[in-house]
Amino acid sequence: MTAIPLSRLFAVGRPDDAPVADGVTFARFRADVAGNAARLKGCRRGLLVAADGYWGAVGLLALLHAGAEVTIPPNAQPGTLSALTADGAILVGGDLGSDLDGDFGGNLEPGGAGMVLAPLDPETPLSFFTSGSTGEPKRVVRTLGMLEAEALATETVLGRLAGPTARVHATVPHQHVYGLNFRLLWPLVTGRPFARTMHELWETALAALDAESVLVTSPAHLTRLAGIAPLPPSRRPALVLSAGAPLPEPAAREAAAIFGTPVTEIFGSTETGAIAHRRREAGDPSWHPLPGVVAGRTPDGRLRVGAPHVEGGEHVGSDLVEMAGDGGFRLLGRADRIAKVEGKRVSLPEVEAQLRRSPLVADAAVLTLEQLCAVVVPSAEGAARLTDIGAFRFGRLLRRELSAVQEPAGLPRRWRFVSRLPDGALGKRRHADIAALFEESALPEIAPPEIALPEIATHRPTAPDVRAVRPLADGVELDLFIPGDLAQLDGHFPGMPIVPGVAQIDWAVTFANTHLGLGIEAAQAFQVKFRRVTVPDTLVTLALRHAPARRRLTFEYRCGDETLSSGSIGVEGIAP
Repeated sequence: MTAIPLSRLFAVGRPDDAPVADGVTFARFRADVAGNAARLKGCRRGLLVAADGYWGAVGLLALLHAGAEVTIPPNAQPGTLSALTADGAILVGGDLGSDLDGDFGGNLEPGGAGMVLAPLDPETPLSFFTSGSTGEPKRVVRTLGMLEAEALATETVLGRLAGPTARVHATVPHQHVYGLNFRLLWPLVTGRPFARTMHELWETALAALDAESVLVTSPAHLTRLAGIAPLPPSRRPALVLSAGAPLPEPAAREAAAIFGTPVTEIFGSTETGAIAHRRREAGDPSWHPLPGVVAGRTPDGRLRVGAPHVEGGEHVGSDLVEMAGDGGFRLLGRADRIAKVEGKRVSLPEVEAQLRRSPLVADAAVLTLEQLCAVVVPSAEGAARLTDIGAFRFGRLLRRELSAVQEPAGLPRRWRFVSRLPDGALGKRRHADIAALFEESALPEIAPPEIALPEIATHRPTAPDVRAVRPLADGVELDLFIPGDLAQLDGHFPGMPIVPGVAQIDWAVTFANTHLGLGIEAAQAFQVKFRRVTVPDTLVTLALRHAPARRRLTFEYRCGDETLSSGSIGVEGIAP
């Protein structure tokens, strides 16, 4: 197998029948890129949003060959895409056109009259986004040559573990550097085929694996393997990759037992790409730089890396490290306020700034205490709303507002509402003072008497885990796991827990706002029919369909082929 840089992939080429993705040969891939590059000619800037891995690869290379500036948005939330298309950028993808209304301008199509695919300039820029420390997402520009160098350095290490024809599966999207590089670019550079669909459930991921495959995953998935039996030898992958956050030792042991191979962890950032690796065969080994990467420590303890695929050749980040005797390094934590929540980077200042933009919020502080927590000072309007609907629904309302620009990892799960944020003697806000608000004995002493301030879901979830999302012609379908420690189960009923109907209606509203872009504040003018009780520790499917002409949202909860409940909710005030 010969590695080919992306800039010369079509100039050098591979055999026409070489597999690229599920059922796709190199000949078809070349034709699809050429045809879409011709259609995109003249595009100044393209925002790549294709969920399908194959169309993501086609869209990326078609934009590059069309001479467009490529931007990879941090997520596909409506608020994020709206902000990034404000200057005329078009959304480019193969499967989102029906959900993006008139803003969608780059629908990818098979084949067509194609342009000549000449070699690309390795200095061609691509834009990514990462969490900044100033309260706003930070744009990071990397070049095509940097991504090529990273893929080649990665192959030097991973090529010894994965065979040349290994099929690459993933449980992570390609909307960030790790997913893009390891799910799409590394396979394209090295000639390995990749699965088009991202696996959102372990059931589908495990069923697709074989002894030659590669699994690109993350701690958010690998920490949820409980109850899965070890795979037989014929289905044990050759390589399991994880990145986003260090994998806890118990999860590393459990994953190795189930997959039959130790997890290989990748360390890096949006600014640097992959820079180090380690294989979790035992204990907590040090991280070893990839070939061509030089790692060191600044006088204040931060990690300094030099590499060909790092802008300017060197980068000093916010990770505190100590150098190990074996030539590697160990992580000691972060020097800034970027938190890792389920393997995703969440900027605490960014979440705070987004909360303050709400007319319901005067001030806010966000921190992590095992979960993402928020302390909010309501504005006059917010205080009135809090009194009117109560703390639980007020917190859910703020979560819904944040969901327009934040992925689920960036949505606080625990809340406190206070009249002012505590400040230290010198006016500096201290983490310990904010954290003290979440101690059970502290709240009555700090909360003002004129505002009722019960805590929302102090230690327990109030919503199901989203395991899969599938678009429908007129809505969306979600697979939801309802946890057994759900807060709403209190009182429903001792010895036989049942999910209350009001929770099911509230979830329908929440997920419709998040995934369909509706602005329902609370369920009104609704009808519902309960056919079977819904119990916790169950995987259910929620189908949401929006009928703008009728101003109605319909919902249906199913378990397998059996309908549990269904109904409709009025969507007043939203134009057809």
